[in-house]
Amino acid sequence: MAQCQWSVPLGVLTVFVAYASISYGVLQRVNTEVPLPYMDEVFHIPQAQHYCRGQFDVWDPKLTTPPGLYLISMVPAYILSPNLCSAEFLRTTNWILSLLLFWTIYSLIKQLRPGQSTTATAVTVLSLSLFPVSFFLHHIYYTDTASLLLVLISYSLSLSHRHLAAGIVGFLSLWLRQTNVIWIAFIGASAALRQIQQRAHIVRPSDSLFASIIQICKWAVRFDRGLLEIALLLTPYALVAVCFAVFVHVNKGIVLGDRSNHEAVLHIPQIFYFFSYVVGASAPTILPLASPKWFVRQCTAKRNLVLGLCLGIAMAICIQRYTVEHPFLLSDNRHYPFYVWKNIFRRHWIIRYALIPLYVYAAAAINRCLCKDTTSIWRLALALCTAAVLIPSPLLEFRYFTVPYFFVRLHISSRSTTRAVLLEALWFSAINAITIWVFINRSFTWISEPGQLQRFMW
Repeated sequence: MAQCQWSVPLGVLTVFVAYASISYGVLQRVNTEVPLPYMDEVFHIPQAQHYCRGQFDVWDPKLTTPPGLYLISMVPAYILSPNLCSAEFLRTTNWILSLLLFWTIYSLIKQLRPGQSTTATAVTVLSLSLFPVSFFLHHIYYTDTASLLLVLISYSLSLSHRHLAAGIVGFLSLWLRQTNVIWIAFIGASAALRQIQQRAHIVRPSDSLFASIIQICKWAVRFDRGLLEIALLLTPYALVAVCFAVFVHVNKGIVLGDRSNHEAVLHIPQIFYFFSYVVGASAPTILPLASPKWFVRQCTAKRNLVLGLCLGIAMAICIQRYTVEHPFLLSDNRHYPFYVWKNIFRRHWIIRYALIPLYVYAAAAINRCLCKDTTSIWRLALALCTAAVLIPSPLLEFRYFTVPYFFVRLHISSRSTTRAVLLEALWFSAINAITIWVFINRSFTWISEPGQLQRFMW
């Protein structure tokens, strides 16, 4: 994999300046219209302020994630003044991280698509930086931006063969979100697979999953020096896993603080929602590569029809037995998933099953968009890691889809035309304009909390 050359073209720099300017304008508007901590900021901002004052023994038991974001925010506060840890200052530190995320995405695009034109690169980086859920969260004080940033930096370092640095950054990502351990494991597995491909010249994108597994097994039983190289390569990632295991043992569980609403369940339909979410979010780039018309043609083949029917039956069983309705999803009308669940899934019981063809199509479309540039084993690893992150979660939360979405989207960019990616960027821009406008201008109140404004958000 080619390493990123950091000579930034003028076109990319121009896009960055425009993106940063617009994003900063959004940040200022949010700070003006919503000066007080909102939603989960009610927990995050006071905790960060305790850290700014050096009160490391104070911890809000309602917080369930590690203190990485507060430690990051503490650095500029200590350099300047601990008194600067206002809501506006803390949101600004998060916004600065989003600018670093822009350049991390640029680095990844250059590494994954070294031959791509400057225009295509600039448009792709802009589109991914505008991804609505993450773009919205750049302007409030949530852990999502820093978490995504560190995971993608770790991936970029891994692609550059700097595995020790990738492992260190991966360890730091655990201080933002515990489930990042799964993504660090995926990054390590991807690195091992690339090493096998480069050394043994096996496992090509055109090979089937069965053929790829057989090739790797045959290569492994030879016990040549390549196995030792891979073991050394995996060591930094394995150490991250060991550290996480120690944390789980000491903490007696994965979740910090309040565990009552974060108990692991078997919520298999989460993966179906994710497939649909990816295709819906990036429809301008995915539909030209895997249209519904293509899917219908594929279904006419007897083998595919039988496979599709079996998959549909399995999905129906999973929906019937393993659908979970979290109390937060049903009670909090400030989040968009509330309306998705209320107006679609709860409209009639049959709708949950009527959506199965959409789930099958979405899964097939994602696989088609990835199959040219990735191997079947890589796609399987991504699917398993995505399932490991999403299925244990009882809550349908679009924020949880962000990291796997980025892994999917980063690897389909080369098969999309610049026009399609530009349409995607415009699509994202329209969604951002609407959701941010609604957040700022369409506040409402609850009878139970008179005088306190509530706002719609992801």
